[in-house]
Amino acid sequence: MAGAILREHGEDLLGAERGRGWTNATWLADELVVRVATRPGTTDLLREVRLVGLLPEEVGYPPIVGSGVRDGHEWVLTRRVAGQNLEEVWPSLDPAARSRAVEQMWERARHIHRVDAAAAAPHARPRSPFFPRSPGEAWARLERLVAAGELTAPQAEGLGRVLDRFWAALPSAAPALNHGDLCTPNTLWRDGRVVALLDLEFAVVAPTAVDLNETVKTAFGPDGSDSADRHDGRGDRAPRRGAVARIAESALEAAGGPDVLVGYSVMLETWVLENESAADEPDRTDRDNAAAMLAAFAEGDGGHYAPLLAGLGRRAR
Repeated sequence: MAGAILREHGEDLLGAERGRGWTNATWLADELVVRVATRPGTTDLLREVRLVGLLPEEVGYPPIVGSGVRDGHEWVLTRRVAGQNLEEVWPSLDPAARSRAVEQMWERARHIHRVDAAAAAPHARPRSPFFPRSPGEAWARLERLVAAGELTAPQAEGLGRVLDRFWAALPSAAPALNHGDLCTPNTLWRDGRVVALLDLEFAVVAPTAVDLNETVKTAFGPDGSDSADRHDGRGDRAPRRGAVARIAESALEAAGGPDVLVGYSVMLETWVLENESAADEPDRTDRDNAAAMLAAFAEGDGGHYAPLLAGLGRRAR
């Protein structure tokens, strides 16, 4: 299917580079990139195409050449923008360059946040798979993790109290369009700069704490919680922590505040832990880091994010 689409647009699958991605199959030809949904009947790619029409050019999303459905599989074809996947480049970057990369990712994400939320809502995901829609759904996930032996009952109770504060604070947090999966694999890097954010299939209208949490985790999660940091011997996160602290200082209030930020982090990590614990070949590092973050959050003091939140509190005073 990918080969047929490329041939119709003057490219050849032979020699195309297979791209990353766990929900879509991607090939990068000389001038074009094709993404094909791996499962028939999904609607994420065509929703993304409609959503991209609302994005400002500062996001850097590649120009769309065509899109459609074949044999039930959605597909989208874009121009290939010069650059490298940031996750692949990351091991070669020193701590200062990584810090700049995180800042530039957030700056481009801010342009997504400025899209009119009401206009974006019909084209964003109606719900993110990462985040429960109700307290009952969130508690059910905690109970499943306890039953599976991944959390203790006291930990689930502590996390439940954290989420109680999240649900109480959520109504006052302004909704905005979020990238929904703001990470290095969805970022394009060229000549020492972030030039594009890619793959908005998980875009969701919610408080911007959804995207802010991903940014905070890269600097304040457990060592190695960001897959791009692993096993490269360049794990000094001090410059990145400073950059993320500046981002959080400017963005946290509009994102919903600490309770909303931590709540989204808890829900994301419970999703990671549940999925990895059920996987045939789990990512042990992701599983261990999610368990560590949840154990810390269950204490009710901000967990791994406590140094950031305490520092912001001191600045506010």
